[in-house]
Parts: sequence; structure tokens; C-alpha cells
Amino acid sequence: MMDKTLRIFDNFMDAEAAERVDDDQLTYQERFRIFMQLMAPYYATSPRLQRIYRVDDLYARSICDDWGIRLQPLPKSTGDR
Repeated sequence: MMDKTLRIFDNFMDAEAAERVDDDQLTYQERFRIFMQLMAPYYATSPRLQRIYRVDDLYARSICDDWGIRLQPLPKSTGDR
């Protein structure tokens, strides 16, 4: 859980200046930790969801060539020789 501090300012300019100072003092690790805590509810797995199985029939599929363009062979990869 994140630590929370309540501060009261007289105007928005003072509040924004204090926010900039606070942000400047954070390390990248702290920024990342805070970001992950804020985003966790949106990207976390539901506690009820354990596994997802995909079922697919692996029969030979035919290729439909309605436009008559015929399949072209893929070029050979030039990387990782």
C-alpha cells in the first residue's frame, strides 16, 4: 500500500510547485514501483481465473483463393545466418 500525506496549500501555484519538487526527488525505481501499484488493478489477473485452455481441431485446412492470386512462397530470411 502507498503512503499518503495530506498537505493544504493556499493556492494552486504553491500546490503545483510542491508537486514538482516531490516528483524531482523520486528515483526511477520509486517511479516504477508507484506506476506498477497504480496500474495493478487494471492488469492483474482475476483471482477466480486460473487457466485458459484453447481447444482447436488440427485438421488440414484448405486455402480459399477467391481472387485467383495464387499463394506466393515466402522469401528466405536474411537474418541470423
